[in-house]
Amino acid sequence: MWLQELTKHPYQLSELQSISSDLPSQSTIRRILATFAEYEWISEEGGLQRITATGKDVCCAYGELCTAVEQLIEKAPWLQRLPLDAATFPVAALVDADLVVSNPRNPASVLETCLKLDDRNISQFRCLCSVYNPVLFQAYRGLLELGIEAEAILDWPTAKEAAATRGTRYAVKSGKYDNYRPLVIEEPQTLGIGLYDDRKVAVAAYNEAGSGRHIAMIISSNDQLVDWGSELYESYRVKARPASEILLE
Repeated sequence: MWLQELTKHPYQLSELQSISSDLPSQSTIRRILATFAEYEWISEEGGLQRITATGKDVCCAYGELCTAVEQLIEKAPWLQRLPLDAATFPVAALVDADLVVSNPRNPASVLETCLKLDDRNISQFRCLCSVYNPVLFQAYRGLLELGIEAEAILDWPTAKEAAATRGTRYAVKSGKYDNYRPLVIEEPQTLGIGLYDDRKVAVAAYNEAGSGRHIAMIISSNDQLVDWGSELYESYRVKARPASEILLE
């Protein structure tokens, strides 16, 4: 606390005592300041305690650590479902991410959010889809009807269901829309990614345990998270194959 206070301006010893709510003794403050000085976080000049450049770096690092811990706690429902190999995101950037979690009382909350993200003013849409939902498939078909460039990676179980249903068969047919490229990844996945141009990302993680199979999703326009989402998408794309090579169209 006192080190952070010193980033504002120099303080005398007595002034540092007055800013503390528990009124520590001057001997306690002197002992703490002596430790700060030993680490070269502060220096004393003319009876004033001043923070050093090293001390400012320590305060900055501590602030980043606090932010990271807060975000790890706040976004825990999403992190608990996220595959370990996908956990390469910049933690501090989660501050700019909104969290949506489905639950027994509102099992459709994530689906409703995905439908609201259906933006017709984009020029490109890319997604990794690991859950078959006809409502969502039909909603996003509108992007293809508008001529928006799109690419979708479906995991094998989702692609198989889409191909078996007339209303969603378009999702695995490469010749249906000239502006659409369907890909299939043969291993079942527990992740969903939506990339809206290069300005917004939505990443959903699915719960395989229990009967609820609930979903947690973050949505963000933070450049770092969008870049992370794009890189994550590409890591799945390199393992995917054109749907025409895997499914009989």
